[in-house]
Parts: sequence; structure tokens; C-alpha cells
Amino acid sequence: MPQNFFEPRSPVNRVPPAGMAPGLEPPRRLADSTDQDQRTEAASADPAPSETVWTGRGEPSWMRVYWNTLRSFIRRRVGLGPKPSRIPGQRIPDERIPDRQVRRRSGPIVLAAAVIVVALAATAVLADVGTHHRPESVGRRAAAADPAAAVRTAAARWIVQNIGAGHVVACDAAVCGALTALGFPASSLTWVQSSVQGFQSADVAVLTTTLAARFGATLTPLTAPEPLAVFGTGNQTITITAVAHAGRAAYAQQMAADLSARKLAGAALLANHRISFAPQARILLARGLVDLRVCALLAFASSGHTLTVPSFGPAVPGAGPDIPYSSLEITAVDQQPATGGSAAAAALRALVAAQRAPYLPLTTSPLPGSAGTAAALLLRYAQPAPVDLLENPAP
Repeated sequence: MPQNFFEPRSPVNRVPPAGMAPGLEPPRRLADSTDQDQRTEAASADPAPSETVWTGRGEPSWMRVYWNTLRSFIRRRVGLGPKPSRIPGQRIPDERIPDRQVRRRSGPIVLAAAVIVVALAATAVLADVGTHHRPESVGRRAAAADPAAAVRTAAARWIVQNIGAGHVVACDAAVCGALTALGFPASSLTWVQSSVQGFQSADVAVLTTTLAARFGATLTPLTAPEPLAVFGTGNQTITITAVAHAGRAAYAQQMAADLSARKLAGAALLANHRISFAPQARILLARGLVDLRVCALLAFASSGHTLTVPSFGPAVPGAGPDIPYSSLEITAVDQQPATGGSAAAAALRALVAAQRAPYLPLTTSPLPGSAGTAAALLLRYAQPAPVDLLENPAP
């Protein structure tokens, strides 16, 4: 990475280009992402016939089941080329999405057969709807007697606050129901039933002990080596992990490279005299445990302001030892409260709001102070963090 990427900068009076300030843009990559609407498409593309997209109304939308299953069947039979592999958190601009090549080995007969097969399957499912309760209503009735309900709710709340709708989440019916009850969009959920293909179309996997036992070792190559968070214990454990689209070994290799880059970025930020870090924050920077997006934003903001950073957010329960902290607390900007009404505070908030993915935080909100601590501006970046943000840096 360029040696001056996180060095102190003199203020500049020009409008930063899209994405980030000059010198802080992420490298051009073939696997960079689109906006929310394309994430929504990714959530519904190519589920297996046994996987459906959760609708948030108790059971899947049967028109959506029909369409998703039909599209998945046709893609496999006609031979549409595979989607480009991507790492969770990457964004793929329109102009860089590789053209899909169609193998001309199938014709109208295959398409007609696909329509007939899926139509019969959808008819059978519709006929069976009347004999089953809605999963969401069942979950509500059983919540009071289910000791795992509190664990599901805690995991769902963490996902809403830290994963965000920009990533597709694969979960079972109970967890999907808990997420939709908290307002998580249905278009960003994949309901996993009996096939691991539901995980392959997602960015994040939510593994209950039931799902882990059902799929066993077949999940290992599909998931990251370290969990993002773990809730509960024993047979009520819920593990939240990134999906390793290129395989666990490749993901681990990228995580190791990202950790090295984070250590370099942390060392540079610790030498930046325009930012004051609390002792614990300095330790995390030195160990490379701060998200590169947080580091980049601090480097950018410090080019025109002085900042006080007491913390990078609370520790995440059960997170792997190399999972970076993806939150940031700023208590002061130019010696003024970061949550106040001063011109410096307003400029800082405007600077943050002007960022674009992947540097735009998932949420930005005031954090009230308590005894002995000042109020802070809290920024949360969506997890999982991109693990190749500085790969192939521009010259």
C-alpha cells in the first residue's frame, strides 16, 4: 500500500471525488459492488429449488418462490455462466460485471420443461399451504416457552445493527422471523431449509446448532475461519459468520493480508499528531484490529480537523481474534464536542455523510455520555469488513 496512505495531511480546499478523498480511493477491482438495488437482486438470484427468499409475512411469497425456482432451474439447465466470485462486503460496479456467456447446448424444449417442472412444484406447494401454520405465527406462539427465543432476539438485533441490509443473510425460519420482526428487509434474507445452496447465495450465514448439525462438515468450506459473533451456549448457540465464496482457505489468506495492512495503517495513524487516541484504542490500532474503512476515514478527516477518539466500540461477543473492530467513537473535533452544534461538528458530520460505499458508515448516531465519559459521535460500518480493500493499489 502507498506509504503515505494514512500519513497526516495538510488541509485541501477541493471537493473529493466519488467514494473518498484524493489518494484514499479503493483500488479498481473486478469484484467491486453496486448499490442497494443490486444487493437486493443478489439476495434473490439463484436460490436452489429448496431455498426461498423470506418475505416477512410468515411464509415465502409463492410468486417469488415460483420465479426464483424457475430462474435457478433454467440457469442450471441452459448453462448460464457462473456469477463472478466475490468476497463479502465487495461492491461490483455495473461496468465491471463480466458478461455472462450462454452455452448454446439447450433450446426451447429445455425451457418448456423447466416451466412445466417448476409449475408442478409450485402447484404442489400451494396445495400444501392450507395444512401448515405460518412459521412466523408459530414462532410468536412458542416464543414464551422457547428458551432460545432470547438468544435469537439478541443475535437478530446485532445483525440489524452491525450487518445491515446491504448484505444478504442466510438463516433458518426462526431467525429469519426474528429479523423481520425487527424490520430487517425480506429482500436481504435467504431462508435455508434443506440445502447448503442457500448459504452460497448469501454474504453472511447465521448458524443455529440445528443447522450446524444438519449440514455438518459441508459448511466448513463455505464459511470464514473466524466467526463475526456468537450468541448463547450449548444447544442454543447461534454463530454468525461470513460466507467464504472463494473457499475457506482463500478467505483465510485474504484475512491474513488484510491484517498486515491494518497493522501498517494503525502504525501510521498512531503517528498522526492530529488525532488523540485513548490507551485502549492505541492498543487495537497497534495490533491491526481496526477496520481499514475506519482507518481511512480517520486519515481523511484528520487532513482538515483534529480529532479525539476514545474507543472503537465495544467488543463483540464471540468474535474471532482477528476480526477487526468496525465502529468508531469521536468525542471532539477541533476541541469542540463532536455531537454539538459547532461549525466543526457540523462539518465532520457532513464529511461522514458525503462518503460513498465502502467508506460510508452503516449508521451514524450520537452516543450519550455517562458518568466520567463525554458524549460521542458513533459510526458503525457494516460487517463483515472487506478483506481485500487495499489489494492491487493504484500506482
